[in-house]
Amino acid sequence: MLRFQTFLDDADDWLKPLRNAYLIGNDGHPMRGEIAIEGGLIVCRKREQGPAALNVLYPAGALGDLSVQTTLLPERDRPYLLEVELARHRLMTVYLKREDWGMLDLPDDHPVPEQTARALEAFLEAVAEERDEPEAAAKHAMTALEASLDASEELALAHADRLLSRRTQARSLPTAAIGCTVHPTQTDPRLRPLIAEHFEYIQLPIPWKLLSPEEGAYRWDAIDGWVEWATEQKLPIVAGPLISFDPGELPDWLYIWEHDYDTLRDLAYEHIEEVVGRYVRAVGAWNVVSGLHINTHFSFNFEQLMDLTRMSLMLAGKMVSGARLYVELRQPFGEYYAQNPRSIPPMMFADLVTQSGVAFDGFSVRMPMGRAIDGEFTRDLLQVSSMLDRLQPFGKPVLLTTGVPSEPITSWMMEAGSGGAPADDRSGSWRQPWGPKVQSLWLQAVYQIALSKPFVEAVAWQELSDHEASSLPMSGLISDAMRPKSSIKRLIGFRKAIRSPRPTRVATELSAIAGGSEGQGVVSAEIDDDGPAPSWRDDED
Repeated sequence: MLRFQTFLDDADDWLKPLRNAYLIGNDGHPMRGEIAIEGGLIVCRKREQGPAALNVLYPAGALGDLSVQTTLLPERDRPYLLEVELARHRLMTVYLKREDWGMLDLPDDHPVPEQTARALEAFLEAVAEERDEPEAAAKHAMTALEASLDASEELALAHADRLLSRRTQARSLPTAAIGCTVHPTQTDPRLRPLIAEHFEYIQLPIPWKLLSPEEGAYRWDAIDGWVEWATEQKLPIVAGPLISFDPGELPDWLYIWEHDYDTLRDLAYEHIEEVVGRYVRAVGAWNVVSGLHINTHFSFNFEQLMDLTRMSLMLAGKMVSGARLYVELRQPFGEYYAQNPRSIPPMMFADLVTQSGVAFDGFSVRMPMGRAIDGEFTRDLLQVSSMLDRLQPFGKPVLLTTGVPSEPITSWMMEAGSGGAPADDRSGSWRQPWGPKVQSLWLQAVYQIALSKPFVEAVAWQELSDHEASSLPMSGLISDAMRPKSSIKRLIGFRKAIRSPRPTRVATELSAIAGGSEGQGVVSAEIDDDGPAPSWRDDED
């Protein structure tokens, strides 16, 4: 059993309930256990042996409310001081990442060494006072945590800046690296010229629920329209997922067979045949299966999960010729595994699929943030970069789909993905509460990090425009009134920079995050590409 003491000023408000709280084992996977508040302490009862770390959503001052973790800790009688252990882990991570990424040559006046030195000084003061003056120690540790989080994000961006500069100079970015997701129900004609001018591919969801609301009957019109238009524009399409058991994507009639795996497998087989057979000549890449490793809604066992994955990939592989096949990982940080014994950690699932002998071309990773549900609590940039790095050893290209809201989600009743529960405003924040400018700067930072990785082929935003069927409200680049947000202008500027004849280096100014307002005017193909502009500097290499 592990126990933690905390000295947050509003601890009662933050700890009831604990948000995104789970244990992590020494293998890096979430660990089964129970976490509760007892006598003012956070009490963690493990179901497994060995040291463990605690992950929790924590208010980190100017850095925002972020999901962070402690170091791996052995059991002991005396409670640990939460703030000290959170700061210890992040400071240690900064040192390890600087060495791992070869970033030890940063000048002394760079934000990384400056903030690291500040964090270390405050951390040593916290350790010195931890036993005799725990409250004073906690305050020093909070300073250390904030400084080390700042250093870690600056480190992630500096590393991405260096690698992306090399990649753009070498002209090694794929020709279709910047995409957007278009829901089939989005039919406003003003969207199409915008996509054709500013995006290099589209992601086209094919929700089983939309396509076949009644068993045995298909409605193709919505998807046909987008496929025909993209084909005319010679715009590459990533279609799917074909098989996903997310409640927002499943037809109601399929739940009749939730305890009959053989029948459900046959239905999935027939569905893949129908969809791939119709669009085989138009679609160049298929997202075949998505999120099966989470296994929340149907009671599949391990063998059934892997069998369904193999069957889907093999069938799609037989039907297509030259098209690429992807397996999508959802909730890539794996929070769900701490509670669901039938699930598979995302990186373990990726390894199992890679070793299965079934041919496929890459992984798709879906990483939305900004809702208070598993997989969508806010994390910092270093965690994003490190998560992507964990996929490199599999030797497969990666497509990243991401999105955050342009305002805090506080009053929405979200039917898709959250069981209709009221939204919780404690989903976390990144330096400032979610707003148009925060959304745009987060977009640029994550795109910069992702496309700096040699194994990342492309990045797509989760929603092109806000709409009623969106699984993450207010996450579009364009409002539901067809007004451009600052995020789409920043994305256009980012794309121009990396595609220019002499690519410029993109610098994300974290200090610039101070809120903002949406752009004015109705969206059209003539969006003002110059404003609000990102921070630029000429390539010095």
